[in-house]
Amino acid sequence: MIDLLLQLKPDVLTSAQFFLLIGLSGLTSMLNTIIGVGGGATLIAFMITMMPAAAVIPVHAIVQLGSNAGRAVLMRRHIQKQYLGWFFVGSVAGAIIGGNIALNLPTKYLELILAVFILISSWIPINFSFKGRKGLVGVGVFTAFLTMFVGATGPFLIATVKNLLPDRRELGATMACFMSIQHVIKAVIFGLLGFAYQQWLGVIGLMILVGFVGTYLGKHVLDKVSNKHFHVVLKFALTVIALRLIWSFFTAH
Repeated sequence: MIDLLLQLKPDVLTSAQFFLLIGLSGLTSMLNTIIGVGGGATLIAFMITMMPAAAVIPVHAIVQLGSNAGRAVLMRRHIQKQYLGWFFVGSVAGAIIGGNIALNLPTKYLELILAVFILISSWIPINFSFKGRKGLVGVGVFTAFLTMFVGATGPFLIATVKNLLPDRRELGATMACFMSIQHVIKAVIFGLLGFAYQQWLGVIGLMILVGFVGTYLGKHVLDKVSNKHFHVVLKFALTVIALRLIWSFFTAH
């Protein structure tokens, strides 16, 4: 069985790295489902240490698409569909802009800006609902632009919209749709820009499969958590993510 799986391993990965990535996909998908955020950022942090830099964000986009799409299917009753169209319009525009100029921007400074915003929005409520659904166009533009070169913008997005969707299941299900939209767009654009997905299809498929198992298990945990406890955990999880970004900024060479 192991030998069969190893036939799907890209040459640039060791066997240990191959199986570690697959296992991490399940664990981070469970984290994403329970808290609503954090899994994508955790996964990409490990991917950066094991994969060629040029492959990290495109592969991460496909894997996270599978994870978030699976979460959206499992939680489909809670999706707030009225917000999706506006977010899609903004995301298409932002990804096109980002795909053209992102590689020339200093990513580490943008990550620092993201970290500061996440901290502020986690501890000082920011409510976009006064702008109505159209406010999500701007959110879509900005986050889709950023996601082209800052691989995991989920913490920024959920910090922005968490007050718009106070119910934990509605927030988790709708966030899964938001992230699925952006990962589809991102994957398509990287493909058009010439990234060769073929050698990564095996590990991507296995990561998505194991990620769905993690999503399924995480959903059962989420169902047992109250909204009050969920938002307390979310606030501290976002704070940890933001502090990690700030630490990386000051320690990077």
